[in-house]
Amino acid sequence: MVGTLHIHDLLLLRGEPAVTSAEGVPCPYLNPHQRPWVVVRRGRISDGLIPVGVRGAQRHERCAGFTELSEVLETWRPDHLRLLHAEDSRRALQAFRTLSYLERHLVGLDMSWGPGGSVGYELASGIPAVRADSDLDFILFAPEKLESTEAQDLWHMISSAPGKVDALVETPLCGFSLEEFVTTSHRKILLRTSDGRILGLNPWNLSDGEES
Repeated sequence: MVGTLHIHDLLLLRGEPAVTSAEGVPCPYLNPHQRPWVVVRRGRISDGLIPVGVRGAQRHERCAGFTELSEVLETWRPDHLRLLHAEDSRRALQAFRTLSYLERHLVGLDMSWGPGGSVGYELASGIPAVRADSDLDFILFAPEKLESTEAQDLWHMISSAPGKVDALVETPLCGFSLEEFVTTSHRKILLRTSDGRILGLNPWNLSDGEES
């Protein structure tokens, strides 16, 4: 049974034709010879349609589309994905070594987190997607406001990882860059909302004109 879906969740669908592009035509790049995996993208779920992203074999092969909830067979949340799901032969890749570093150094963190991007996709689907030069997309779920000191300590640890990490924080309202949050003091930062990108001061209260 499929529960509530969230952005960055990986979904296994019933079949390759289950995704329609934003233009209303079949979404390309799904390999008919592989199990069809997609990722929930930012947007609103309405009329049973889930906004999803399709990843092809090449970096330029991306498609934003929609699928129906009834097409979903299996879901993986980022915070359920860890290095133990990777094939042994793949763990020497930089992005996986970076994930291993974070798993060791984030023990005890009281917020949910997990890999997104190519690392999350490969761990969920088993389909090789990580390249030698792939960064690690790090997703941190922060339902409560991050204090400045806590965010700075977290970014210092993450940025000390052996490979490049793109750290994205997800609040109940939007997503934002952890690096931008800690390096941009008392100025608006880019917030990724379901209705588009905006500039704001408080990712936990979009109507707040001043930082609290």
